[in-house]
Amino acid sequence: MTTFLLLARYSLAGVVNGIVSYSVIFACMALGLTPGISNALGYGAGLVTSFLQSKHWVFRSHGRMLDEWLRFVVVFLISYAANFATLKACISAGVNVYLAQLIACAAYVAVSFVLNSKFVFRKRRA
Repeated sequence: MTTFLLLARYSLAGVVNGIVSYSVIFACMALGLTPGISNALGYGAGLVTSFLQSKHWVFRSHGRMLDEWLRFVVVFLISYAANFATLKACISAGVNVYLAQLIACAAYVAVSFVLNSKFVFRKRRA
């Protein structure tokens, strides 16, 4: 699969993941849960959804589920750290906060795509 097609699938999975995450967040809030708990549950659902899409549809991996899950969580944390650092740097540099969020999102996607393709779901030798 070409890198372009892989990135397109990864991006589409991200859109689906966002829909799932925010649906859970808003449903939880509608049920009376606090915004913080709703957010945590939504992001938890998003993390699981993202992993399953990445494993089975984007990268079509046949690796061991637990091993890939653990690496996926590590990549998520690294990617989020890159996102947060980029956001803070942009804001410190005077970038509009909305534009800063978009730039930070791009940093997250770039880091997570590279690490997921090269570390989490890479093709392993038998």
